[in-house]
Amino acid sequence: MKGKSFRTFGFLLLLVFALFSHSRSGFLPPEAGGYPTETLSGSFAARPTTILISKDEKTSSIQDQLAKNNLEHYQKFSQLSNSYFVYEGDSTEEKITADVYGFKGKSVKRAFVYSLIVPGAGELYANSKIKAVLFFGLDATLWTLYFNYHKKGKNKENEYKGFANQHWKEDDYREWLIDSLGITSGSDQDSFWNKKETRYDWLSHHLPDKKDQQYYEMIGKYDQFMFGWDDFPVPDTNQALRNAYLNMRRDSNNLLNKAKYSVMFSLANHILSAFDAAIAVKKHNRKGERFSQIHLQMRLSERDDEIVPKLSMSMKF
Repeated sequence: MKGKSFRTFGFLLLLVFALFSHSRSGFLPPEAGGYPTETLSGSFAARPTTILISKDEKTSSIQDQLAKNNLEHYQKFSQLSNSYFVYEGDSTEEKITADVYGFKGKSVKRAFVYSLIVPGAGELYANSKIKAVLFFGLDATLWTLYFNYHKKGKNKENEYKGFANQHWKEDDYREWLIDSLGITSGSDQDSFWNKKETRYDWLSHHLPDKKDQQYYEMIGKYDQFMFGWDDFPVPDTNQALRNAYLNMRRDSNNLLNKAKYSVMFSLANHILSAFDAAIAVKKHNRKGERFSQIHLQMRLSERDDEIVPKLSMSMKF
């Protein structure tokens, strides 16, 4: 009885030792027989052992994760760089097309049209404020002169027309045609007998039927019409009324000519301002582009067992 109990106790001790050895083998690496499934003889069925990660495999997994993170960062960097770089084939040298200073070029045509419409507007668009004030101020002055001279010229025109209507009589002129030249019709469009040359002759000018610009020009300009003035043939008058009329008409024409010249200078100012604005925009764009001529070279290099991007930049001034 005692021998049987002794054998039972020995068998249990052997079983405990086998189980303890089996549990220790789960922590060993594969070359030490730690991972495979074991089967116990006797009444115990086969069961899988718990698989644990060794220290070397943990280190390898961490390195893989770091490499994966570096790859993700590099892909994000490449996506960000693609919006600023233009790749030329397989070259690693890149050219920046977007200005790092936020500079935006301006339209030469737009500046030209702006100043062609309003002098100085194109210069203001090109950030040339002093020239903008000068061109706009000159144009405003010229148009002020135009309205001033035009108003005075028209006032003088109304004055000499009123003077002519008061002191030049068409009936006196036609009466002279009848009495002096023998033109019974009283029309300067008919021929008359030239007593000095004993032949029929024609008057050089014909009085218009309407009182238009030509009418008022002819009655003062040509001697043929001096007979219509009130002071003819009063002695010692020297055609005072006619001369006063010619002076008033001359003053009116001078003022209207100045108004016309003001418009001409204004048009010249528009054209000059348009070309100046185009040149100003070109200079503005050229000045800004000096800071945009940047070349960037990108490479991948290994440092401390890590892949990092390496950038080199060159700038032209």
